[in-house]
Amino acid sequence: MGCGLHSPDVTTAPSPRAPPPPRRGEPEETEQEAGGGEDGCQEDRAEEETGPERRKERRSEAAPLHLSCLLLVTDEHGTILGIDLLMDGVQESAGRGSGTENLVPRAYALLCHSMACPMGSGDPRKPRQLTVGDAQLHRELESLVPRLGVKLAKTPMRTWGPRPGFTFASLRARTCHVCHRHSFEVKLTPCPQCNAVLYCGEACLRADWRRCPDDVSHRFWCPRLAAFMERAGELATLPFTYTAEVTSETFNKEAFLASRGLTRGYWTQISMLIPGPGTPRHPRGSTPFLSLLLNGDPYQLLQGYGPALMPPVPLEPPRCLFGSWQDYYSWRGLSLDSPMAVLLTYPLTVYYVITHLVPQSFPELNIQNKQSLKIHVVEAGKEFDLVMVFWELLVLLPHVALELQFVGDGLPPESDQQHFTLQRDGPEVSVRPGSGVSARLSCGTKEKGSRRDLQIKVSARPYHLLQGPKPDLVIGFNSGFGLKDTWLSSLPRLQSLRVPAFFTESSEYGCVMDDQTMAVATGGGTSPPQPNPFRSPFRLRAADNCMPWYCNAFIFHLVYKPPQGSGARTAPGPGAPAPTPAAPPAPARRRRGEKKPGRGARRRR
Repeated sequence: MGCGLHSPDVTTAPSPRAPPPPRRGEPEETEQEAGGGEDGCQEDRAEEETGPERRKERRSEAAPLHLSCLLLVTDEHGTILGIDLLMDGVQESAGRGSGTENLVPRAYALLCHSMACPMGSGDPRKPRQLTVGDAQLHRELESLVPRLGVKLAKTPMRTWGPRPGFTFASLRARTCHVCHRHSFEVKLTPCPQCNAVLYCGEACLRADWRRCPDDVSHRFWCPRLAAFMERAGELATLPFTYTAEVTSETFNKEAFLASRGLTRGYWTQISMLIPGPGTPRHPRGSTPFLSLLLNGDPYQLLQGYGPALMPPVPLEPPRCLFGSWQDYYSWRGLSLDSPMAVLLTYPLTVYYVITHLVPQSFPELNIQNKQSLKIHVVEAGKEFDLVMVFWELLVLLPHVALELQFVGDGLPPESDQQHFTLQRDGPEVSVRPGSGVSARLSCGTKEKGSRRDLQIKVSARPYHLLQGPKPDLVIGFNSGFGLKDTWLSSLPRLQSLRVPAFFTESSEYGCVMDDQTMAVATGGGTSPPQPNPFRSPFRLRAADNCMPWYCNAFIFHLVYKPPQGSGARTAPGPGAPAPTPAAPPAPARRRRGEKKPGRGARRRR
């Protein structure tokens, strides 16, 4: 397809011989429709109370501007979404009536701009209802606002203020795949054949169908996208009591979280909800867990208001390997009504890679019998912001000492080279930063002779610039190889290391793009993607398509280009790194008494 599909999280960059990969917002920060959201259009007139002498003095000072009218568009919570200033005489040249008439196109244009580019959030939104603060302007807008698909309140606004239980009620406005006009500007319909891509009309559909070269046209991608759409039911097959709600295209994430009191801690990282007064939300780049762990609860940041979401750690370690959310929830004592899977998708995906995928694809590594594992989490960002969810790996893998090194230039520079160790000795847990300060935490479980370590390291730099020992495993979440130029350097670095490297994507479309980027960067490729049983249950709303997107929806591993002289493309193994031209192999040592070849012999060779 010509212009890459847009998913909820990041901005696209073109990929060779393929449509640019999906554009995604901050995953999961999609906007969903909800009732009760109101935008207020208010008019405030600035009154000139200064005398003639003062006005004359002002005009003599570098041509000052005088505010004659202020237009504001806000949401119900008071967040300013748009602002427009009418300066010096826009209304003074005419009477009250004509001034209001001049306000109407300005107010309408400001409303449209606030919907497309809101100041308060950044993502487009489409409110359900609009309330206007000026009676005459309210009457003038009655015939214009319905064009946007927004309902105008019956009467002008008299009093204003947030309602109890208010959530950020909005709907992420979808866009045409070709011209990018929003759904509140034009009517969007999906392609009649694949039902995946949205267009504003026949002209944009034809333009996308006929793109050149052929392999970036919708004609080429349409049958593939139709196959991706057929996986929607499979991806929505989850055991939770709320599955039907959270996998719907109209899923309202903010209302779902607010109704369950999940408006603090790590839950604010995956939604647009504003934390209540006094609710701590750690700033990015600070130590995200140490200060909050001093009270002894390693799961505090995973909690909401009300009863604890995470039950005590089971007394007995797992006796079998878990391959589904239902099996894990049953052993962990979680109700299928618990939304903890949204946060635990990251550690459970790592667990699934270690216990299922690596043994299947790399049995020679014997990874399940290792006492320690060094894992690199590449191009990390959001995962580090949720770092304490990885504590669950110590519960699932009690026999393994883990080292997780988060690497990526998206990490805050001030966190570079930070190092923390989380230990569990018997009934207590300790957290020690690199400075040596420690905190003792009660884990609620007594174990005989057990010792668990989870080391957290941070390297705020691109992966290809990382120095240090080779890891046992590399993992990346929702990678998007075509979305960042640094992957064109990081993938060759992984090719040289030849370590098992597993990545997740939020859609099959992203997996195809990653395979093409891997081929361009290294000459290798990727394994066929497979659905991740521990994907997040929250469906993400895409911008210009209707495809099913889920955080960590699919998993694949890198297939490295074989060394020169080898056969066809093979999967990576634990062998030594391939030699590079900059490091030629050293000459073999001559045996004692062996003559050094003469100059003539060297010349003949």
